[in-house]
Amino acid sequence: MSHWAYCEDLSAATAVIGDTEAHHLLNVLRIGKGTELILFNGLGVVAEGVVVSSTRRDVTCQILSRRTAAKSSKGSLTVIVAPPKADRLKWMVEKLTEVGVDRMLMMQTQRTVVTPGDTKVDKLKANVVAACKQCGRPFFMEILPLQSFASVLNEIKAAGDQQASWIAHPGLAAASDQKANLPVVQGNVNLLIGPEGGFTDQEVAQAVEAGIQPMAWPGTILRIETAAIVFSTLLLSRRHES
Repeated sequence: MSHWAYCEDLSAATAVIGDTEAHHLLNVLRIGKGTELILFNGLGVVAEGVVVSSTRRDVTCQILSRRTAAKSSKGSLTVIVAPPKADRLKWMVEKLTEVGVDRMLMMQTQRTVVTPGDTKVDKLKANVVAACKQCGRPFFMEILPLQSFASVLNEIKAAGDQQASWIAHPGLAAASDQKANLPVVQGNVNLLIGPEGGFTDQEVAQAVEAGIQPMAWPGTILRIETAAIVFSTLLLSRRHES
């Protein structure tokens, strides 16, 4: 099986892979001349290539074929989440990328502890690249910087019926079969996940008033990253069934 590698420019007859990606190919995977690779630019273009030369800093591939992947016509899923700490945030980013979430927006709530800045957001994009290579995903999951809970609600209200939104919180709409109670949704979907300690009662009330539908996992309280992955998977699986 050919390894996937990220390359920003796949428009020419040859593609040059540099920086950390080239280092990984040369020093970890030990690729050499004649090695076949699958190259992607994170924007839907995927190419088959073969290594024709390399230096200590870059790898040059001849493009054998290329295609442009189509995004789903069934809409997008945005996970709006109060970020967990350190490695748990990185792990969550990787897994949300793997299951097919379109974008992740980090949210500042009353109980949010972690508030990543722009530098952290840029570093998280490396986790997205790694996850795409691992799972064979041609599109990057977009990561959006920290936004206030009030701002999130305002944007959801402004969108109106053009999208559907859910808020995950213990004790809300608990059911023995959560999946069976989720409708099949076409179009853009938002999923709100709170911080450790959950949303405040005021935030939950404001969300419901804004038309956001409640959901909960029956029986147990999930951590931030667990809830994000579980409920994302449920929503995506319902979409795939349609």
